[in-house]
Amino acid sequence: MKPIRIARGWALLFLVAGCGPGATIDVPPPGQTTTVPVHAPAAEAPTRPASGQANVSGDTEHDVQFAEFVGQTAGGMVSDVSVGIERKGRMQVVLTSQAAPEDTLPLTKSLVAGARKDFPAQPFTLTVFDPSKQPILKAHVDPDQGVRYQLVQDGSGDAGAAAPASGPLANRAATDKDRRYSEWAMDKGRDFLRYVEADLDRHGRLWFGVTSAVQPKDVPDLTRSLLEGARTEFPRRELTATVFDPAGEKIGTATLGADGQVRWSQ
Repeated sequence: MKPIRIARGWALLFLVAGCGPGATIDVPPPGQTTTVPVHAPAAEAPTRPASGQANVSGDTEHDVQFAEFVGQTAGGMVSDVSVGIERKGRMQVVLTSQAAPEDTLPLTKSLVAGARKDFPAQPFTLTVFDPSKQPILKAHVDPDQGVRYQLVQDGSGDAGAAAPASGPLANRAATDKDRRYSEWAMDKGRDFLRYVEADLDRHGRLWFGVTSAVQPKDVPDLTRSLLEGARTEFPRRELTATVFDPAGEKIGTATLGADGQVRWSQ
């Protein structure tokens, strides 16, 4: 694998998304399929049905109000909303079959933006489930450090063991080669990378977030270096990297073609 080449510099601009309909990714080895239910609120927690189709619940009145807002504005893309941000730093949503794969990240980002507006000083984790209630994506939010997106993979994290499901991010389990690549990238780029998620072996895909030590002008070089490092391990295929800034906002997508050229898109 090639070394990561990048200069140190001033911080990236943090982008602040507005609240609206429209947003993310934990990932180890395949395991036994386990359906993971959305946690119900405590018995004493206030709950009431939303006026829309989504089932909503919350631990506090403030949580319930935000859950209702999500249920009313998500446009039929969520079936269940459970909010416990105020006391427990937790929010969970279940997607409906109307949520296409390309809608998952924009919806998660919108939910994160709305929650950060309503709970500005509260760190929390948003977990997104597919229609079969398999966890597929997490957004870890810290008021001081921004947002870290994490693909939920088999047997990973506090979501429990979950095998690949037929939801918006099917076939998301990483292979040993993917994990070795991610570990290499984080070791070589520890000053510049907040996280690396790889699905290169099966689908030629890579996601990573940069730190505030990365200058905007150096993002293309860092991305090229990561893609070229991946090419040595995963030859003869097109590779695509999606890049996020320190606040969790998408910078762009870069594709390394068979001709060795890197092409960017927003």
